[in-house]
Amino acid sequence: MGALEAAVRDGSPAHVVFARMHEALAKMVGFKVLTVLKLDPRTLRSVRLYSSEASYPIGGTKQHVRSAWSEAVFDRRTVYVARDVAALRATFSDSAAIEATGCGSIVAAPVIHEGAVVGTMNLWHRDGYYDDQKGLRTMPVANAIASIVRHSDPKSN
Repeated sequence: MGALEAAVRDGSPAHVVFARMHEALAKMVGFKVLTVLKLDPRTLRSVRLYSSEASYPIGGTKQHVRSAWSEAVFDRRTVYVARDVAALRATFSDSAAIEATGCGSIVAAPVIHEGAVVGTMNLWHRDGYYDDQKGLRTMPVANAIASIVRHSDPKSN
């Protein structure tokens, strides 16, 4: 986590900060796929700023819908954990594509900057991998990247 915090503090470019985020989360919680989305909370439309998965490229967009995910991320400003494939399918309209990556469990952590939800940091892993405890461990990282997410342009990452 120290390298991530140093990169943010030193004003490193977004791609450097996201590389440090990737390293920190790999050690802290683990994942198969990691993405960061910049989100417009009014429209629930997002654009991908970072992705470890080629089939989910930077600059890709997604239209979200109100669900248990949005209730956790926007209303309660806490992590949303889909523990298994059933929860994944019930929450995400693109669950088939997520499952195609070999994943069946997700943590979506809100990225909050100056009191506003500006994005989500999403970790995917095998079915049953994530629980509430692992989800909560991601929050310090989501907090650390908040200013980068708010001010990032996906075309420059």
